[in-house]
Amino acid sequence: MKKIFYTLIITLLTIPAFAQSSQEARTLLDNVSKAYHNKSSFYLKFNTVLNNSATGTKDSYDGEIYVKDDKYNLAVPKMDIRQIYDGFKLYTISSETKEITITKPDADSDELFTPTRVLDMYKSGYNLSMDGVRKVNAKNVTFVKLTPNNASKGLKHVLVGIDRNSHEMVQLIEVNNNNTTTTLTIEKQLSDIIVPKSILTFNKNFFKDYYISEI
Repeated sequence: MKKIFYTLIITLLTIPAFAQSSQEARTLLDNVSKAYHNKSSFYLKFNTVLNNSATGTKDSYDGEIYVKDDKYNLAVPKMDIRQIYDGFKLYTISSETKEITITKPDADSDELFTPTRVLDMYKSGYNLSMDGVRKVNAKNVTFVKLTPNNASKGLKHVLVGIDRNSHEMVQLIEVNNNNTTTTLTIEKQLSDIIVPKSILTFNKNFFKDYYISEI
């Protein structure tokens, strides 16, 4: 379950460019990528719904993320996901097990959700097409469909919902071959905000009863 969520977040923070695409779809994604690149910082509050039609499983998770340059603070309490990346070290915190793992991931590591990975995740291997306009939270949202060339990835397609006016992502829908649909909807986003240093810095004094291991 966490792996599915991590994959979706990585997709969210790696607005892609693609080798094979319709020009309109590519232009839309390029505009979104440029818009997020130009933000000095941003905050996203989101809701994720996981639905498996085969098993009748459905669950929902709320989360938020603060991003400034390559640094971020991600929290999804219901899934016991919390990460702080200070640009050098990644702190993965589990409140359930009272454990903190510290790593020094490479810039292109799958551990990271940083926006500097833009254009690295899906440079090739996907076809793009327009997928119409639909209402999301009373807003007209334009969708781009990403279909993988390699069916072995286990992914049928990804739908990226974009606000054409602000060039911001509104919704991300991932449909897998195992009948699982994961929908991430951005409920609130703020741009160029002041992010306190304390949010993007790990302070071990707040976790005195946690076991800390550094890899």
